[in-house]
Amino acid sequence: MAEVSGMAEWRANIATGIARQRQKLLADLDALGARMVDEIRTAAPKRTGALAASVRHEVVETADGVRLKIVVGNDTVFYAPFVEFGTAREPVQPFVRPVVYREERHIPGHLEHAVSASWESP
Repeated sequence: MAEVSGMAEWRANIATGIARQRQKLLADLDALGARMVDEIRTAAPKRTGALAASVRHEVVETADGVRLKIVVGNDTVFYAPFVEFGTAREPVQPFVRPVVYREERHIPGHLEHAVSASWESP
C-alpha cells in the first residue's frame, strides 16, 4: 500500500488559500461599493443634498454567499425611488441605474481577477 505524506500541510495550505480568497473578495466588493456610492452621489440630483447623502453600501453575507448591497434613501429620504423612476408629475431622473449598468459589465472580470490573484503567494 502506498503512503501519502504531506496531506495535513496540503489541507492547511488550501484552507489558508480559501480564507485569503474570501478576504480579498470582501475587500474588493467593499472597494467597488465605495466607488459606486461616490459615482451615484455625484450623479444624484441635488436640491438639498439629502438624496446624495443617503446613498450607502454594505457587503452582506448570506446563505448563498456574499453580496454587495447599494442602499439609496432612508426614513427621511423616502422619495428616492420617485426621483429614479419618475412619477406622473415628475420626470425620470435616473442616477442609480446608469452607474449599476456601467459597472455590471465589468464585475465578472473583476471578480475573476480577484479570485485568481488571491491564490498567488502572499
